[in-house]
Amino acid sequence: MIKWILLFLLFISFTATAQERGFVLWNKNQVNVNPWNKIDIEVSEKVHYSTTRSTLDLKYGDIFIGHQVFNWLKYGAGFRISYANLQNGDWLQENRPMLFADLGEDAGKFEFDLYNRFEYRNYKVLKNHFRYRHSFRIKFPAITDWGMQFYLQEEAFIKLNGDGAHLARVYSGLTALEKEHVEIRIYYALQKQELLNHWLTADIFGLNFSFNI
Repeated sequence: MIKWILLFLLFISFTATAQERGFVLWNKNQVNVNPWNKIDIEVSEKVHYSTTRSTLDLKYGDIFIGHQVFNWLKYGAGFRISYANLQNGDWLQENRPMLFADLGEDAGKFEFDLYNRFEYRNYKVLKNHFRYRHSFRIKFPAITDWGMQFYLQEEAFIKLNGDGAHLARVYSGLTALEKEHVEIRIYYALQKQELLNHWLTADIFGLNFSFNI
């Protein structure tokens, strides 16, 4: 397993160096519980750390409740509280209720997932708006007995107030471990974000821990 992780880290390191962009580091920790049949609850917290400014850019906590109707369909709702660093000592708070509907299908040893989420972004000092998040993921066949597998994913965010698409990411990831009670993922993501009519690029390295209780 160590060999595959080192190769993955080496790949994303070369990518960032070639493009002369610094990394943003993401870390997410999540706990999943299944209190009833076909009902699950996910609670998570996440931080974004800027290596350029040596400070946290974003931190949030959320909770999702989902209903697995069929093997290929899951829907539910969630709520998130996030804080964005304004770099002047202040943090911008956002309250975000969400609705989602996810589709998934297996084709041989490959897994295909389509994620759809509607959000209402509620601020105290900015204009509130609805937003749609779309994402598609392909998981390749596992290469070890403990569930190690590569995946590719894309996601896009579209403001529904007339501003249109403003954020998109492409991921190259590795599920380093997937067992009944724990999952560990590492990934590289290329991000494009529109700010003040300019599209900014960022390189992201992320580490996710997920625990099933």
